[in-house]
Amino acid sequence: MEVLQAVIKLKPSSAKGTYVKSVTMSSTMSAGIMIDTKLFNN
Repeated sequence: MEVLQAVIKLKPSSAKGTYVKSVTMSSTMSAGIMIDTKLFNN
């Protein structure tokens, strides 16, 4: 998940706590897939 890693890398230093709470990916005409963000939050 390069996009999620890039978003977390660009997190402002003033942001405290959990920066990304949830992520769901989907195409235009399909159901969404939840992404486990615990793997990316440090």
